[in-house]
Amino acid sequence: MPLVKRRSWPVLAALLLTAACGSDAAAPPPADDEPDSDGIGDDASAPPTSSDDASAPIPTPIRYVIVLVKENHTFDNYFTGFPGAATTTTAKLSTGKTITRTAAPSAPLSKDLCHSNSCGQTAYRSGAMNGFDLTGAGTLPFVYYTEKQIPNYWQYARNFVLADHFFSTTLGPSTPGHAVFWNAQSLVLNNAKCNNPDGGTCSGFGCTADKNVTVTSYDPDNCTTKTVAPCFDVPTIVDHLPQGFTWADYGGALALMTKSVAADPNHATHFRKQADLVTDLSAGRIANLTIAHLWSGDVSEHPTAYPCAGENFTVDIVNAAMKLPQWSEMAIVVTWDDWGGFYDHVAPTVHKCSNGNVFQEGFRLPAIVISPYAKKGYVLSTPTEQASVPRLVEELWGMDFMTTRDPHARDGTAGSMMGAFDFSQAPRAPLMLSTHACP
Repeated sequence: MPLVKRRSWPVLAALLLTAACGSDAAAPPPADDEPDSDGIGDDASAPPTSSDDASAPIPTPIRYVIVLVKENHTFDNYFTGFPGAATTTTAKLSTGKTITRTAAPSAPLSKDLCHSNSCGQTAYRSGAMNGFDLTGAGTLPFVYYTEKQIPNYWQYARNFVLADHFFSTTLGPSTPGHAVFWNAQSLVLNNAKCNNPDGGTCSGFGCTADKNVTVTSYDPDNCTTKTVAPCFDVPTIVDHLPQGFTWADYGGALALMTKSVAADPNHATHFRKQADLVTDLSAGRIANLTIAHLWSGDVSEHPTAYPCAGENFTVDIVNAAMKLPQWSEMAIVVTWDDWGGFYDHVAPTVHKCSNGNVFQEGFRLPAIVISPYAKKGYVLSTPTEQASVPRLVEELWGMDFMTTRDPHARDGTAGSMMGAFDFSQAPRAPLMLSTHACP
């Protein structure tokens, strides 16, 4: 089987969000609008591991970065009431009424919420942030999960660093949110679609996809869109890693949307299945840079799923990483891919085009920084975004910003997350947490 064979393209094609400017995008999508990544990494010849030659001088003690990208929640949806963070228990409606937000049920939600770019623009409402009741999801956008429901995320936030002004780089659904961690730009507005005229399946992903696979790209300067193949000649974070540093992509082959990665005859060795991450870490196999797209099944936290299983999966990953000798040189970022249709009260700073569209930035997302050098119980309020994560890797390792090669890459202009660290402090011990029973 080819490395990136997609097993459920017919189903996927029916479930994809419409392009951001589509007239019918305000209708809520079906529950599972994420690409099926079960086939990713099936043929990888060897698990990733750091190189014995990874001795390049870097400006910080951090030589290992793990980025965990979960699914579809805003900051207010997960951290309402967190001490020192900007949150609110109320919400504004399009009618002018202010309501009191309530806790989410300790069970799956009744349906998924629309989180396309057009629904985001409806919710944003030219900065008023009062159109969330117009996206077709009723009162669901306004619920929030309490500390009792997601206790371990709150534990990480209380003991390490929680960023409370971390925004999505592009206002849109999953693929835009996931791609930015590799390219410091979102590249697209929707998920790839199979357009096989015979009604059959499509194969491949990104630059390896067959000719029937398309995606909606956009020009961030004038907010125009076009349908293209999901393959882009743009810089990626792995183009210029320090000498000997290795990388791995778990769960979804987002790095294959970049031509330089696809052109590598050994690119298959970098891709692993989502389920392999805990196994690899537990066996001591770790790349210097690991980006994990945890977007499949209930462990992704994608609505309608209750977040308990997903939080437990995150804890299993973090515990496995903390047990490694590399913990003393590690930074872990836990964040989410997009807003998921949920309310947030902080308006992003956007670029509004002459046609009225808004693609960048999107709503606030949770982001937690875990490291022996992370400040303890610190709320990072520096305005940052998803593109700040590749910027963080570049700053930790003394790399050039991708912006110097492509002005649309946002790492050179996104806020820095380096304020989460205190490299003068004694390295902190691991914080091993226990998973909990789910309702």
